[in-house]
Amino acid sequence: MKKIVLSIVLTIAFSCNTPGGASRFISETDTTYSEDIRAVSAKINANPNDAELYYKRANTFYYEKRYKDAIADFEYALEINPKQPLYHFRCAETWIAMDSTDAEKTKYHLTQALLLKPDYFEATSLLAKYHLARQQYPEAIKLYTSLLEQPEFADPAFVLLSIAYKEQKDTTKAEALIDRALTVNPENFDAVMQKVLILHHRNDPQTMAWATKAVRMNEFSDEALYTLGLILQNQLKYADAISYYERVIKVNPNHVFAHYNLAVIQSLFDNHAECIDWCDKVLDLNGSFDKAHALKGYSYEKMGNKKAALQEYKAALSINPNDALAKEGLNNVQ
Repeated sequence: MKKIVLSIVLTIAFSCNTPGGASRFISETDTTYSEDIRAVSAKINANPNDAELYYKRANTFYYEKRYKDAIADFEYALEINPKQPLYHFRCAETWIAMDSTDAEKTKYHLTQALLLKPDYFEATSLLAKYHLARQQYPEAIKLYTSLLEQPEFADPAFVLLSIAYKEQKDTTKAEALIDRALTVNPENFDAVMQKVLILHHRNDPQTMAWATKAVRMNEFSDEALYTLGLILQNQLKYADAISYYERVIKVNPNHVFAHYNLAVIQSLFDNHAECIDWCDKVLDLNGSFDKAHALKGYSYEKMGNKKAALQEYKAALSINPNDALAKEGLNNVQ
């Protein structure tokens, strides 16, 4: 009986000495965790009230992509030391990294970080990104505007501010911001890419020059290579377009649209077997790509295989009942 009472007293005493109750215990001998986690856990077990140790273990969990464990340690570090803006910021970053982000907790931690440290520009930038992703444009614009005079953050702020205006259909303001960004820093690659997209949208004759510049600036950017390939395809320069799409795939083998456009070009030249091969590669990457099913059906139809064509057209329409090519093809083969 005395042993049981003593055990209860010790448990209560331990709980009273730690914020919010006993800390999350991880044994330094538990091999289900990495060596790095076990090493910092040994330090935590020896000193369970050191917030910095929980922060360090949370960072380790984060880089191991064990985000729930990271959140638990970041939040416990904040129980011990709620006035540390870095802990709030990293906790918010971890919520964002998780597949199912808790939006309110993300916003809360970023807001707390900025209350504790108003010149915390990393937190300002991340909070602006949070608002932009949620289409809360006035909040995003206000925050990005506040970053324009900060050299380390100005380049991305200009670009994302431009995107905020473009998403609101204010293309004049969006382009003005990109032009200003390029005046401040002509080597701002993301600004160059936005300039390309704006010019391409209105079929501006300068589009090719800017797209070529983007590829020169970053020859390993799948976005730049794909955009230049698309411009060449629209200009009916198919051989050159194929060359760029093939470069895209070397950089990013999972680029669905580069694969699909190669299929389209092959179909234009009645290379239907090659078109089907490319469509199959598209569907391996994205089985719900209705246009690939429809285009594959079209090639089967042209090759005289109505049964296979019918199957592909039906597959396309099951995904997108409004697919025009599939609807037309279905009428042809039934």
